[in-house]
Amino acid sequence: MIESVFVDTSAFYAMVNKGEVHHRKIAEFIKNNKCLLVTTNLIFAETISLITKRLGKNVAADFGSGLRKSEMLNIYYLSEDYQKEAWDLFARYKDKDFDYIDATCFTFMKKMDISKVLSFDRHFKQMNFEVLP
Repeated sequence: MIESVFVDTSAFYAMVNKGEVHHRKIAEFIKNNKCLLVTTNLIFAETISLITKRLGKNVAADFGSGLRKSEMLNIYYLSEDYQKEAWDLFARYKDKDFDYIDATCFTFMKKMDISKVLSFDRHFKQMNFEVLP
């Protein structure tokens, strides 16, 4: 069975933005990757929004089209049940500063038994996930 790695917005942004400090790390990881990459529709939406704001709509549309066609990435659409559970997690951890989108990722990863994440967001470490690269 191929191991799955969750991909967060920060990693996607580093992929597309050659000027981003982590771009080389991500490019090297992707080049040598043997894992199945997975993300959610909410991370996809957050990523496209971020790229649109910072790099322009053309870059966002091209990158998003590439992600949607990619055979090395699966995009999962979160059900209402996932989102309710994520909300409960978000509301329960008032001492942590992760946001609701992060909570959806944590919930999804736990339910899918995914322990590794491609990200530069410190919140995944707070929730005991292994952060790559």
